[in-house]
Amino acid sequence: MRYSEQFMEHIEYAFHAFCKIVLRHEAINAWRDLKRKEAREISLDYLMSERYVEPSAMDSYFEKQDKPTVFIVLGKEVR
Repeated sequence: MRYSEQFMEHIEYAFHAFCKIVLRHEAINAWRDLKRKEAREISLDYLMSERYVEPSAMDSYFEKQDKPTVFIVLGKEVR
């Protein structure tokens, strides 16, 4: 089946218009996601300037045992 040149041109223009609409809406979604993320997250620099605490994590599961568990990692003892 052969399509006329005019119909092929119409299909091409319709596809270009569809692609532009999809890209526009994806840009809007990306912008919205960035704004939502920006509104919910707090900068680590801001938190550190308010109250200076060295960032760290402490595990408490070894405190309940009488003696600490010793692991050997690369030939060194880790408690």
